Amino acid sequence: MGSVLTENEPASVCYRVVVRHNLVFEIQLINSIDSGKIEDDPLEVSTQLAMNNQANGRLDGEYDFETFEAARYFAKLCTEFLEKLCQKSAETLDKLERPDGVPWKNPFIPRLDN
Repeated sequence: MGSVLTENEPASVCYRVVVRHNLVFEIQLINSIDSGKIEDDPLEVSTQLAMNNQANGRLDGEYDFETFEAARYFAKLCTEFLEKLCQKSAETLDKLERPDGVPWKNPFIPRLDN
């Protein structure tokens, strides 16, 4: 985890969006030296979100942005992504007929092979 700064400190800073359990946990102001990669392309970040979800069923991670506005936009994007995923899951459940001994599995969550 990076060095957390206050809004008043004159340093090269960026904003880290922390996602845990598919939810936006926090937006941190950090020293840009502690950042692995600062995201600036919304399409690239959206693609990364989708790939994370497809690979492991989670959006979890730490995403760094140059501006607060970009971090806030991304945080909202995460929330909207999860909202749509929940809506699609609910629609699938609404169409579900009583299964005959076969468990229902959410088709939008990848199987984790243990």
